[in-house]
Amino acid sequence: MDYKSLHDQIRTGAAELCSPYNDGYTTWQIKKDLYQLKFLLDEILANSPTYSVEPQFLEEQSKKKMWKTLTQPQGNT
Repeated sequence: MDYKSLHDQIRTGAAELCSPYNDGYTTWQIKKDLYQLKFLLDEILANSPTYSVEPQFLEEQSKKKMWKTLTQPQGNT
């Protein structure tokens, strides 16, 4: 699995989704694709084994997300 390639493709989709140059039809297709990926990942993760280091990893990711939210300028959600 090529994480960087997947990450880059998803980020490109996110940029296109938020682009003011795209119409609703185009952005809705992108958003549906992102939802389908989310549903697939949720299903895979729900049916996968749990590892001893997983809670620490998830806690660290949660802290990063919280820090990003706290340091994000007001008005940007």
